[in-house]
Amino acid sequence: MSLSAEPELHLDVPGGFYSLGLDLDGEERLEQLWAIAEEIWPTGTDFQREVTFHSYREMADHALAGNAFYAGFCLDDAPDGRRTTASLLARLDPLDEADAELSARGLFEALSANENNTVEYIRVPAGPGVLVLCGLQWQSDPDDDTAPSMPLARTDVYLPLPRMGRLLVLSLTTPSLPDLPFYVSLLSKTAHDLTVSSGAEPPSVPETGGERGTAIAEQVRSDFG
Repeated sequence: MSLSAEPELHLDVPGGFYSLGLDLDGEERLEQLWAIAEEIWPTGTDFQREVTFHSYREMADHALAGNAFYAGFCLDDAPDGRRTTASLLARLDPLDEADAELSARGLFEALSANENNTVEYIRVPAGPGVLVLCGLQWQSDPDDDTAPSMPLARTDVYLPLPRMGRLLVLSLTTPSLPDLPFYVSLLSKTAHDLTVSSGAEPPSVPETGGERGTAIAEQVRSDFG
């Protein structure tokens, strides 16, 4: 995927993810979402396909409202027969700091203020960044404590891109907690493979530090090198 900008950002989305068509106009996006519903339910009922279609249309609308330029999801069967799924969002926020290292350090300090976050410096070819791992509790009705809920894991990657004057944010969320390391490895590859078309050398990464976290956090760190 390429985002039209000067310089240009090239972002390779992991294989196996269905795009929700944020790069398409309204009618084309609806056609793509219906095609996804038909692919997911090839022998299902029209009702199943309609529910799936409306669910992913709502996801696409929510992603657009959040200024994402990419939204996608993965839905597959794990080797042990479980159904596994994850969603992926990408957006570009304004970036005022021209020094990528200072920007990464500022993000690290700000995101570490939340005690529920596991925050780490990372280094990819595009420069320094920050990785955040946290747990969430999704509720079908936020105003009703008795409504059905589901634990989620979320991983965010923040990469300052001073050449573009933008902060790239990649967000992956999954209810398939045993598969989190696998999904984070996909996110790692995406972060490692992105490029920004410019002749300048990428900034150096700050030295990392901090305490060792959970076993999953350790695997996440190793995924990012």
